[in-house]
Amino acid sequence: MFSFTKSQQVLNLGSIKVGGQPGKHPTVLFGGLFFKGNPDYTLAKKQIRTMMSISEKTGIPAIADLFFRKHEFIEDMVSFISNQIPDPFPFSVDIQDPSIKITVLQHLHDQGLLNRTIYNSIHIGITPEEINALSTLTPASAIIVAFNPKDRSPDGKIEVLETSAHLLDQGLLALAESIGIRNHLIDTAALAPGENSGAAIAALPVIKEEYGLPCGCAIHNVVEKSGWLHDLSSALPVVDVASNINVSLFGGDFILFGPMKHAPQVFPTIAWQDMLISEYVESYFGVSPSERHPRRLLMP
Repeated sequence: MFSFTKSQQVLNLGSIKVGGQPGKHPTVLFGGLFFKGNPDYTLAKKQIRTMMSISEKTGIPAIADLFFRKHEFIEDMVSFISNQIPDPFPFSVDIQDPSIKITVLQHLHDQGLLNRTIYNSIHIGITPEEINALSTLTPASAIIVAFNPKDRSPDGKIEVLETSAHLLDQGLLALAESIGIRNHLIDTAALAPGENSGAAIAALPVIKEEYGLPCGCAIHNVVEKSGWLHDLSSALPVVDVASNINVSLFGGDFILFGPMKHAPQVFPTIAWQDMLISEYVESYFGVSPSERHPRRLLMP
């Protein structure tokens, strides 16, 4: 459990606060939608309602992370966001294809949604066309992925934030600043087993101490890529959920926990972890939990 000497930024993402000293604000959870197949909007509405309900009950903030896979899905998915995620709640758009990214940004602009958008993500693979589009159609927030193909250690993650490992003209943090993105969330890039996957956890306190920015990652990706666990079908979902406590324990501020359908298991797990951390850091460091912290809502 940590307390940082660097002043810690607390970002306002619409109705949600993220960042700060461990124990002050609850860990923010991103639940994913539309990873595979055609978007099932009826199921997605149900999963959002379930996630938001358990978020309200536990005090753990919830953000929908929507995966855009094909051009033909864009218009309906943006309409879905507009209709199902009310202001002031933020949402995240998770996009891999650069051409889809630019089209999504335009649709979000047309719907007046960029002020609530978390762009997932800025990384060393960003294209000049994408940079130009972001500079014109600028979301309020972005996840910056500290993946360094030359050095997968925590120091390598710092390097890519500072210099982009010299693969771009400037570091990722400076790039996001020059684009005009207001809120920067650092993803410490959880990699596959055997690729120094543990560095994603070890880097959390390192980067928070260096920059004071909110940090997190999708540690469940390591579980999904652990082939041996898939042979233990009863253990796999338990390990997947439990893996997320590492982010909070090492001072992280947000977690991309994977498919939203797992919210009923993940939210109570992280609420329990946040309560444990809060109880200690208040007694030792004097950090009092925020008004909607799980420790205030759930402890007798």
